[in-house]
Amino acid sequence: MRPLRVLRAAGAAFVLLAAAACTDRSNPLGPDGKPKPPPDGTGAPPTTIAALDCVANKETLAVSCKPAQNQAGTAAGDIIVGNQNLYVRLVSSNIAYNGGTGQFTFDATLQNLIEQPLGTADGDNPDPGGIRIFFYEAPAVTGGTGTVAVVPDGFAFFTTAAQAYYTYPYMLDQNETSPTETWTFIVPPTVTDFHFSVLVSAPVEYPVGYITLDGQLPTYDFGPIHPTTPHPMTAVVKNALGEVVGGTVTFGTSDPTVGTVSPAGVMTGVRAGTCTITATSGAVTGEMTYLVTGMTRTWNGSASTDWATPGNWDLGVVPASVDSVTIPDVANDPVLAAATAIGGVTVADGATLNLGAFNLTMGANLVTGTTGGVIASGAGVLDLNGTGTAHGRVPSLWVTGTYALDGDLLVVAPQSIRAGRMNNPAYQLRIVAQ
Repeated sequence: MRPLRVLRAAGAAFVLLAAAACTDRSNPLGPDGKPKPPPDGTGAPPTTIAALDCVANKETLAVSCKPAQNQAGTAAGDIIVGNQNLYVRLVSSNIAYNGGTGQFTFDATLQNLIEQPLGTADGDNPDPGGIRIFFYEAPAVTGGTGTVAVVPDGFAFFTTAAQAYYTYPYMLDQNETSPTETWTFIVPPTVTDFHFSVLVSAPVEYPVGYITLDGQLPTYDFGPIHPTTPHPMTAVVKNALGEVVGGTVTFGTSDPTVGTVSPAGVMTGVRAGTCTITATSGAVTGEMTYLVTGMTRTWNGSASTDWATPGNWDLGVVPASVDSVTIPDVANDPVLAAATAIGGVTVADGATLNLGAFNLTMGANLVTGTTGGVIASGAGVLDLNGTGTAHGRVPSLWVTGTYALDGDLLVVAPQSIRAGRMNNPAYQLRIVAQ
């Protein structure tokens, strides 16, 4: 843990955002006189930051904040940002002064201008500690005489002990602006102007930086992709502020049977399922999740008659339950060795799909030829469980879904419709003994 710049509370990493300069009072330069590299090993140059300098005028009821003219140092790779209108924007309104109580008040909003959300450790939920804007430099009188004091939400150690702060209990996405919070100062009548500097301390999900894939933050859901379809990804290594820092990226996949990824970052779907592609560069990571959809797979029977042997299928992949299959007329007809679920089935003339003693549950269209078909050689049953059309020759049949005939259907007895529906407005459904 880097105690001056990365504060941890309730397990969340806090990034010091917006305002001041270096919170590490040690020398930011190395023995060679150059800025020290960041501790994460990325080799990124240190980020020069400016204090968020604010000036208040009691007479004109004005408050304005801007980057400080004088830099207080460099971040030397630590997670600190600042600079009004670059990383954050602090805006005041409803400025008022009560001469009786000496209270100078205004409402202030905070806008997040960096890529990743502020005020959250997981990217989904506001952190219990919220975002805290704390006083890096206490109010100092610049016009008139007297002393100005802030009335804060609390005091805590940020860059030094007992620094006053205001809490913004929100999660702010990029470019999102917070609701207003009221700031209060005690200002005697003898003071006309005063100055203060603030920092923003906020938990972020990626305090050491991250990798975007196709411009998306980590954990992005790409959605469906077709098997065999390549998708080249663009990986960019960034620091916590979203600034590009560069670096060598290594890719990996959570399940190579579902999706593969090349060293260059080209993802290719293999079979139906979900997989996550990860990108790593030093201590920073990125990831993208893909839903590989079903496809029509073709039987070739080049190895045997076993349905479950990958070498019997084109592309060397056994069909998944959301895939459909085509069985052409080849030397080896497929035989089930276990109960199987599939999408649609097309069996060519002269070909046979042998169920044996096992059930085949279908979720899509059924098409067989006139001289071949789905033939049960034992106790196996064909279960039309989804929604689709059917025609051809089939074995013992259950209909538990909703199907319509798009041609004549010849069924080997017994045939049963179990809580399903078979519509045959223009075609014949015939039941035969065998």
